[in-house]
Amino acid sequence: MAYATADEFRLFIRHPGAFRQEETDQAEFLLDLAGACIEEETGQSLEQSTDTLTLDGTGGRRLVLPRWPVTAVSSVTLLGDVDDDEVLTFGADHDYTWSAAGTLTRGGACGPEGDRNIEAVVTAGLVTIPMSLKRIALRLCVAPWANPNNLSSEQLGDLSRSYNTATDIGMELSNSDRKLLGAYKARTQS
Repeated sequence: MAYATADEFRLFIRHPGAFRQEETDQAEFLLDLAGACIEEETGQSLEQSTDTLTLDGTGGRRLVLPRWPVTAVSSVTLLGDVDDDEVLTFGADHDYTWSAAGTLTRGGACGPEGDRNIEAVVTAGLVTIPMSLKRIALRLCVAPWANPNNLSSEQLGDLSRSYNTATDIGMELSNSDRKLLGAYKARTQS
């Protein structure tokens, strides 16, 4: 999922008419690259998806899931090396609970300790992309759209134009972008 559509990008750059197919393809590609910049900064995909995660047990009652916000945990299984796998039951008076913030809590007992010994089926991510993230994605696409050859300057007759070449293809997050994206960073410590 892109953080914005090609048509939203067209409106953002004030393009007067509908994009041709080639322009739509280029805009979608740039929006995918912008999404990758955002997700590289946050350390997680922000698109909602359901994934089967294999996690390292901490030996404690709480385990921080790698993605958030969490909207569902369908199952949790303790993977046994020698013993059979143990499927846990959800509920406060059962084996585990979970929070939207991405914390899996073991009820009444500690979880296992070790590498790759817990499997959880988790639905996490944003259902709708907030406008602030959409704005970042759209802004990241402007420079490579306007200057696809990454020129430092160009001249045609009396017209001379200089570009800011401080960033790779123009997709560089600003300090304020990084600050805003900090709220969406993956949580990896328990």
